[in-house]
Amino acid sequence: MKTAPLTKHLAFPAAGVAGVLLLSCMAAPPSSVLAFDGGRVLAADPTEAEQVELLLAKLQPELLGLLPDTAFEDLDVWIQDTPSLYSNPTEASTDAEGLWSPTHQRIMLSRHADHIERTLAHELTHAALGESWGLLPGSMEEGLADHVSGSLCESGASRLRAGRLSSACLATGGVSIQVDVMPRTHMASTGKASNGEARTGWSASIRLKGEAEGTDPMDVFRLAAGLSSTRLESGAKRGFYGLAYLAVSRIVDRDGYSGLQALCLEATEQGLSRVPSSWILDAADLDAEAASWRRAAADAMGEAELLELVRMYPSFISDSIEGYLSSTGASLDVIPELEVEISLREGTAQVRLSQLPVLREQLVADITRRHVDTLRLASAHR
Repeated sequence: MKTAPLTKHLAFPAAGVAGVLLLSCMAAPPSSVLAFDGGRVLAADPTEAEQVELLLAKLQPELLGLLPDTAFEDLDVWIQDTPSLYSNPTEASTDAEGLWSPTHQRIMLSRHADHIERTLAHELTHAALGESWGLLPGSMEEGLADHVSGSLCESGASRLRAGRLSSACLATGGVSIQVDVMPRTHMASTGKASNGEARTGWSASIRLKGEAEGTDPMDVFRLAAGLSSTRLESGAKRGFYGLAYLAVSRIVDRDGYSGLQALCLEATEQGLSRVPSSWILDAADLDAEAASWRRAAADAMGEAELLELVRMYPSFISDSIEGYLSSTGASLDVIPELEVEISLREGTAQVRLSQLPVLREQLVADITRRHVDTLRLASAHR
C-alpha cells in the first residue's frame, strides 16, 4: 500500500503554518537505528532491526533479478505497531500491514504482520518500480506487488493466493462450495462407499458472500485502492486487491513480468498516460463481466489455496458437521469418525478436513463443547 504524496504549498505564509502543524503530527521514529549500505532500519530494539535488515539483504537482489525496470534508492524501513506516517493513523491505513511513502523514501512495516517477509517484499516492489510501471492503471500496481511478494516468499504464497483469489470471488458474486459429510468408513479414495454400499451422508451447497459483493471489476482500472487517500471500506479494498492480483497473475503466468511491462512500454510509445483497460483484459483473457472474473478466480484456486480458505472460514465446516448430526440423529460420539469433503463448484479443487488435523481437532472439540453446554442449559431449565 502507498501513501498519497504530500502536497507542498510554499507561496503563502498560512501554508508555512500548516506545514509546521503537519510536521508536529508526524510519527516519532523508532528508537533503535541500524544503518546499512542503502538505507536504515528503525525498530524497537537492535534484534528486531537486524532481523529486518537480513530480510532486506535477501529480498532486494532477488526482486531486482525478477522484475525489469527496477532499482533501489536509499530508503528507511520503520517497524511500527501500526504502520503510519502520522502519530494518529488515519482510518484508511489502520488495517494496512505495510505502507510505502515515495515522498519520504520510507517503508512502514507492522511488526504484527501476518507474514512480515511477504509484506516487506510487497512494499519493496513499490519502492523499486521504475518509471515505465507508472502507466499501470488503478489498482494494478497492488496486484503486481502482491504477485512479486508471493514469488519471492514461497512459504506465504498459498495463503496470499487464497486471500486474494477468494476476495476477487467475494467481490463478484461469492465463493460457491460443495460440502459433503459422512462416516470415514464410507469414504474411499474414489469417493464411493468402501464396502460397495451406496454413499450416504449429508451434503450442502454453500455460498460465501462478502461485504463488497456487486463490485464492477472494471473499477479495478479506475480506483487506486492502495493509496491511503482512497476512501474505501476494508471489504471493498480487499476486493480490488484480489481483482488486481487475478489480472496480473493471468498475464504473468502466460507472458512473464516482461509481458506485463511490455503493455506499459507500448502505452508509452503511443503517448498514453495509462495502459488501456482493454489491453489488460485481452492479455489476461478476461472480459468486463463480473461472472468471468469470479469463475477465473475460482478456477485459479488449487488444493493448497482451498485448504487455506477452509482455515480462513472454518465456521461453514462446523455448521456442516452439525447439519449432519441434526439430519441423521447421530450422537456426538460419531463426530471424530466423520470426514468432510470440500470442493469448489466453479473450480476443480477438492480437499478433505482430514488434511488439516489441527483444525479438525479444534472443530470437533468446539462442536462437542457447544452440544454439551446446550444439554446442560436445557437440563437446568427443566
